[in-house]
Amino acid sequence: MPPRRGRPPAADPKLRPEAIVAAGLDTLQAEGLDGLTMNKVAARLDVHAASLYWHVRNKEELLDLLADAVAEVPDLPAYDADDWRAGLSEIMRALRRHLLAYRDSARLLSGRFAAGRGQLRTVEAVLGALRGAGLSDRDTAYALYLLTTFLIGFVGSEQAPLSAAVAAGRPPRSYLDDLRDRLAALPADEFPHTVALADDLTAPDLDTRFEFALDRLLDGIAALPHHN
Repeated sequence: MPPRRGRPPAADPKLRPEAIVAAGLDTLQAEGLDGLTMNKVAARLDVHAASLYWHVRNKEELLDLLADAVAEVPDLPAYDADDWRAGLSEIMRALRRHLLAYRDSARLLSGRFAAGRGQLRTVEAVLGALRGAGLSDRDTAYALYLLTTFLIGFVGSEQAPLSAAVAAGRPPRSYLDDLRDRLAALPADEFPHTVALADDLTAPDLDTRFEFALDRLLDGIAALPHHN
């Protein structure tokens, strides 16, 4: 990166890295990812935006910092050396719970691997569980990517509004009840499978769906060659 020009502002405790991250996370929770701006973070810190830019060059750099903070799970379960599958399941459940506590966390993390220490600690935990299962190095790395994309995609679907009506404030359950009725009323000769599965397609059982998908992914990992 090119060096900054001019004289940096005097040290300000409001602009310590942890303070910037905390203000960024508060802004994310209040405004969502679309509403997150450098100006709003500066205002929350009670500093001029120009001062903030001395410490964080642009919004993308800020997003790297926030992604690193969101990706770290302080109470992540320890890897279970006696049962890699149970241990990895607990890690994945903890990651889902953690990400759901942050507004737009899936969008923030999607495709972003800033490799800060917070994110790397979580990566290290998952890699440890996979290597403990006896996978090869290549399969371990690829399985990490598989689990990460599944988790972010699933959480992203949970955090996204089901429709414009839900985004405008309609309760999701009410929307799903009407959707079930609309699906069931479709012409059965044109949409026989959708009509038959209307109840299951609109059931509000996200925990069960998560466990089903996670089990199928772990089945696939279990089928890979294991060295121990």
